[in-house]
Amino acid sequence: MGAPSHNIDEQWPTPSFALIYGESKSAAAEAIVLKGSSDTVAACSLRPSVLYGPGDDRLVPAIHACIAKGKAPFIVGDGQNLWDVTYVTNVADAHVLAAENLMSSRTAAGEVFFTQNNERITFRDFCLAIWAHFGHTPPFEIHIPGTLAYLVGLSCGFLTWVFGTTNILSRGSVRDACSVRYASGERAKLILGYRPQVGIETGIRLSCEVRTSDEDWPTAWATKPAARCMPNLCQEASGSQWGRQRFVCSTVES
Repeated sequence: MGAPSHNIDEQWPTPSFALIYGESKSAAAEAIVLKGSSDTVAACSLRPSVLYGPGDDRLVPAIHACIAKGKAPFIVGDGQNLWDVTYVTNVADAHVLAAENLMSSRTAAGEVFFTQNNERITFRDFCLAIWAHFGHTPPFEIHIPGTLAYLVGLSCGFLTWVFGTTNILSRGSVRDACSVRYASGERAKLILGYRPQVGIETGIRLSCEVRTSDEDWPTAWATKPAARCMPNLCQEASGSQWGRQRFVCSTVES
């Protein structure tokens, strides 16, 4: 189900991607941003971990939905796999720091940086923290071996291909639930001066506070703009207070 990523650094080889979206973004960062960085247009690539925060319509809402679906008690794998999720404004801060560097010392030009919260947490504990915010604690726990879950996900994928139906389990969701994903943040700290300003506990609280009721959760969540505007921050900033300085900050989610 993929090799674990324990405290990897920027020298770690880029993994293969299951979707063409991730593959194309990685190729763009390599071909355009890194190899294309020059005295005329300085460029660097930021690699945040999984993002969450107001405006996220995938991670936290999906975890919250497990309560109503009765899926909270189930643990795929041993539940001890570590993640490092990133609050959205921390990544926005990293973009600003990268832009400022590329317009001054340019020590970040042609470089890659992991930007994250630098707070490791098990995927299970992250889910429990979100559920606790809504007053829910799983009454019991059932462990499902990762290999068994992967085979079921494979079967569900085949049924989706044959009948065109949507299934709640897939190989990708099993990989995500069992994966170990955290990296070293030393390079971003040393060169960019990046230090996350919003901790994980505060980030979870702010992420969950956009909720108005269980019924209109998806609508309330989708109206928050913070996460949607973040990837374009550098392009917008380059036309405002930073004048006509030329730089590129590429973002590839790790």
